Amino acid sequence: MIRTYDDLMATADAYADSRTLLSGVELEVFTHIGNRSLTARQVAHRARTPVEGMELLLNALTGMGLLAKNGPRFRCNRISHTYLDAASPRAVTHFLWLAGQHWEDWMQLTQALRRKRRPSHSSPPDDPAFRRRFALALHERSRHLIPLLTRPIRLGRAKSLLDLGGGAGSYAMALVQKTPGLHATVFDRPVAVKVARAQARQAGLADRMSVIGGDLFKDDYGGPYDVVFYSNVIHIYGARENLRILKKVKKALRPGGRILVVEYFLGKDHAHPRDVALFNLMMYLFTATGHCYTWDEVSQWLKQIGFARFRRTHVTDRIGILEAVLRT
Repeated sequence: MIRTYDDLMATADAYADSRTLLSGVELEVFTHIGNRSLTARQVAHRARTPVEGMELLLNALTGMGLLAKNGPRFRCNRISHTYLDAASPRAVTHFLWLAGQHWEDWMQLTQALRRKRRPSHSSPPDDPAFRRRFALALHERSRHLIPLLTRPIRLGRAKSLLDLGGGAGSYAMALVQKTPGLHATVFDRPVAVKVARAQARQAGLADRMSVIGGDLFKDDYGGPYDVVFYSNVIHIYGARENLRILKKVKKALRPGGRILVVEYFLGKDHAHPRDVALFNLMMYLFTATGHCYTWDEVSQWLKQIGFARFRRTHVTDRIGILEAVLRT
């Protein structure tokens, strides 16, 4: 929240911190350092950059609290070693790569607002290499949210779940681990479900998970399922497209089955929570028809096609779960 002159100036200058962090990740500075203590020359050699610029970057990252410095040598601290060293099991380097991909697009925001909506993308959205890393990026992000998101979900005796647009299958795996006897199917683009299949094998869940590669609008989802878990997809599309998908969800559910919609829900004024209003602006920039929606807007779509018994759960200030049951 901007309340003072200092808040205003800090917000205007925030891009400097962001760009410095993202450049450090893109140059793999934290991975090159790892658990060692290196000079700027040594890091520059590994990153294949001139020494002068690297030393300036390392000093800036030290000033930001992401590196520690002893004489001419730099080392990672707890935060950077845990989250920014790609060798760490808790690294978020793919997710920060994705943030870097969006950087040039955000730089075009003013121009985008001056013309009709015409989304641009740093990389082709269907490029296999981009899609694979995109799935890994969201998997990294999901690791942090899984405990918060799955805690209020009770699937009871459900035996089958569809994770629609499930990417790497992060939430599907967590719900399978939480619910005895549950089998999950992840539906997403073919490249994404390859990542999901690999993640399931790595987690020892291959016998309790299946994948379907396809198009949300064109291909069959399989089923019927007891539960459809639909996380962070609605904001990509406009109302008409969302209704098309939700009608297909209805066909994929058993009578009395449930849908769990996880989203960045807007308040009734469409201006709060602050982070969701900013994310809504991002949808204008990156998608052809996408928006963030209010709880009531999504509820009305579901009511229109036969869902009832709605339940709302606030997971964080900006993320919520809307649960509804298909009428029998």
